Amino acid sequence: MTTKKLIDNYLVDLIDCVETASDEIMQIYKSDYFGHEEKLDGSPLTIADTRSNEIIINTLKEISPDIPLISEENFNEENLKSLSKTYWLIDPLDGTKEFINKTDEFTVNIALISNKKSIFGIVAAPVTGKIWHGSIFDNNEYDSNSVEKLRIVMSKSHKSDNDRAFLEFLSANDIDYEIIEKGSSLKLCSLADNQADIYPRFGPTSEWDIAAADAVLSSFGGSVIKLEDFSELDYAKEKSILNPYFIAFRNNSIKGDFLPLLGDFLKKLV
Repeated sequence: MTTKKLIDNYLVDLIDCVETASDEIMQIYKSDYFGHEEKLDGSPLTIADTRSNEIIINTLKEISPDIPLISEENFNEENLKSLSKTYWLIDPLDGTKEFINKTDEFTVNIALISNKKSIFGIVAAPVTGKIWHGSIFDNNEYDSNSVEKLRIVMSKSHKSDNDRAFLEFLSANDIDYEIIEKGSSLKLCSLADNQADIYPRFGPTSEWDIAAADAVLSSFGGSVIKLEDFSELDYAKEKSILNPYFIAFRNNSIKGDFLPLLGDFLKKLV
């Protein structure tokens, strides 16, 4: 079965899957017990992560038993040595800190990786019930215009010195902007929704954090660009699951207008 046929045949099942996972997450979110603990890397883990993970894995094994899967909750470095050409990449609860802090800004994420690219993604926001999905086979309508005032979406929980230096650079170069704060993969989804124009990320992220929303954004004319060489972000790296620093653009017009202006600053961060 081709990847396009897989997506077409099982999109309804995947939507049902993230809805079921979202319902389970919300039951725990509304309770007084999250079962909060820390993983070996210091990141938080709750029973919501675990239960969402079980729901997603069971669904994917049922609809595509021959396609391997990698999830944040069962990943180890050995996975990188034997990556398949095509595999599922899962973050069952992106924004666990947002979940614990009750900010409402966390998501469920499933991506299909093929030939080192995220070719399909589905993202669910459990609190609002909104679901985004997109693939390289979609041809969604989107606003292709550039802007005079940049709407910059940034993390609620992970501000860095580089973020502050970036904003100072914009001000010093008379680039007008406003800041929008969001958690989890909602940042990339806000670009797909035309609520923001760029998302710069100058700190650590893992591939499962953004793969699903990357595919969604791409289906609406956007892109995620690596700072090291300004090429599009790729996946299935053999040495690390971590992403390099990147900047996402809502459309090619904005990228064409602002990337040359930002280039010198961005290259200094690599």
